Amino acid sequence: MERLYLLMTGGAPILGALVGTLALTLLVGRLTQRRFQRLILFPLGFLAIPLAGSVYEWLLGGFFWKLGVLLWVIIGGCIFLGWLGGWALCRGKERAP
Repeated sequence: MERLYLLMTGGAPILGALVGTLALTLLVGRLTQRRFQRLILFPLGFLAIPLAGSVYEWLLGGFFWKLGVLLWVIIGGCIFLGWLGGWALCRGKERAP
């Protein structure tokens, strides 16, 4: 029942994942600018959370397991889009003189 409530709460987890990853990527990108450029990949490690959540939902089964997996896939996609947006914004600043 809590999964159904989570699906009905709106976009709070989805928007939080998108904005949180975007902010973290921008922060890492600003702090490391030209040094330690590979640290910009650090926020992609958060993709392990939706992966584990979707595997858990799949193994748990139940009546709404497909919706639970879909929710975790959407959250994972938002994490990736947030990272991609932050990476693009940081990359654009490096090219400017």
